[in-house]
Amino acid sequence: MAPLVANYYLTYRCNARCHFCDIWALEPKEEASFETIRHNLEDLRRLGVKYVDFTGGEPLLRKDVDTIFAEAKRQGFLTSMTTNTILYPKRAKEMQGLVDFLNFSLDGGDADTHDQSRGVKIFDTLVESVKLAHSLGETPVLNHTVTAQNYDRIAEVAELGIDLGARVWLNPAFTAHSNYNSKKNPTPDMVTAIETNARKYSNVGYNRAALAFIEAGGNDTENPRCKAVDAVIAISPHDEILLPCYHFAQKGVPINGNLYELYKHSEEVDEFRRSQGKLSVCEGCTVWCYLIPSFFKGVDKYWLLNQMTYVGEFMARKRFLQRA
Repeated sequence: MAPLVANYYLTYRCNARCHFCDIWALEPKEEASFETIRHNLEDLRRLGVKYVDFTGGEPLLRKDVDTIFAEAKRQGFLTSMTTNTILYPKRAKEMQGLVDFLNFSLDGGDADTHDQSRGVKIFDTLVESVKLAHSLGETPVLNHTVTAQNYDRIAEVAELGIDLGARVWLNPAFTAHSNYNSKKNPTPDMVTAIETNARKYSNVGYNRAALAFIEAGGNDTENPRCKAVDAVIAISPHDEILLPCYHFAQKGVPINGNLYELYKHSEEVDEFRRSQGKLSVCEGCTVWCYLIPSFFKGVDKYWLLNQMTYVGEFMARKRFLQRA
């Protein structure tokens, strides 16, 4: 079966300093050229990938980001981007119509909470960005990372979404490598808060499979559910396949124009395909950006909950847009 998603890291640079993320502290190497990215997109299409999540860092820091998205659309991909919105007002018209799933990061329902979490004063820019996006015919979603510090204030985020005419998507902060703050990992109280607010507010959504997986304790290396290599291709800003994934990368394999052959036939990729979800670092993992695509691989309760989530969210967004 073909991989479903490419998590394409355009840059590790970031102009925010979020407390729950360390990507902005990475030492950036030379970033791949547009031509390199264009060739990799062609290989991703050959491999059967349909959806490319262009991520970072802050993707809008790439001066050629609009050209990259335009090329992805030309090649027929569905695209997504998550931005902190600092640069969105300046670049919104360049990006108009190029992003199928546009996500604006939101950490709180008021300026003090959001700006403290982000490490920069950007709440007003986020509000401006939502209004600007709507004026351009875009439908941004407020992407809210739920942590141990903010789960009791989800209602404030939902109310802000209502005021701005935007849906809110709740992402539980995940368990990842030791550089992440373990205090943010999902707790029973956080799970209850997510479920309660999603029932209360019609503009709030979350992935039911991801939450059930968190409640079950995450990935079990003895009976792994993660299919990070089969379901996702993770590409670094400096043109490497990250194996088995970005968050637990044990190896970066230089692509050098050979993405198709590397993914299909190289022993290096096959080695990690055989061990996906079984490595010691995979125990208890709840990194949803790899697990959610994994839930499409193999039929079980997580497959069912995942399908229910996306059907339900499609209908909810349709109703929300009709009311907007």
